Amino acid sequence: MKNFYGRKTPRKVNKYELVSLFDDEFFFHHKNIKNFNKLILKDSVLNLEIGFGSGENIFKSAVKYSDEFFLGCDPYLKGSLSLKKKIKQSGIKNLIITNLSFQEFFKYIKKYTFSKILILFPDPWPKKKHMKRRIIGKSFLKSLHSICNKKSKIILSSDDVNYVEQILYNFHMDKNFVLSTSLFGEKLINSFDLVETKYYKKAKKNKKKTYFFLYNVKT
Repeated sequence: MKNFYGRKTPRKVNKYELVSLFDDEFFFHHKNIKNFNKLILKDSVLNLEIGFGSGENIFKSAVKYSDEFFLGCDPYLKGSLSLKKKIKQSGIKNLIITNLSFQEFFKYIKKYTFSKILILFPDPWPKKKHMKRRIIGKSFLKSLHSICNKKSKIILSSDDVNYVEQILYNFHMDKNFVLSTSLFGEKLINSFDLVETKYYKKAKKNKKKTYFFLYNVKT
């Protein structure tokens, strides 16, 4: 299975902006990824967002919780280019982003555990022939569990009913996670102060039902 599908770099992108992004200290790519952990303070509370999209949620979280550290991975550069401007303007130092896919990034973060791991509106690949591209599967959950501790929270969302059913089934079969029956939907959104991301707004605009749910680590 490939690490990503589609075009990583936007069609209309300023080459200078791209070069500048790859030179920034908070952005990590294949050439400098081995150095990313030098920025993480010892004993920091770590959070991970897999597929941060345009970065609305991870940026707001990093600003609000300045005593915690946030890592985001997304192979598509459009969101990173957008986040670059916000990070520069705000001056925050607790946010690291990378264009490595989760599968690639995992080997560099597998020694850490994360307080919160968010996967908000992952690509549903709705066509039957493309469903194998969906990120949440058996091997993914095995990797996910290895970077969790007993108190880790896994927050997921989707507006694709078929993908939601697959996610619920895969987590159930994995046996290492427990679905929260008290925090879901709007209550979960408010509890974790989640931002209305681009894809969440799109789903609402198209009047599609959205699903937000939480998994705890089975003890």
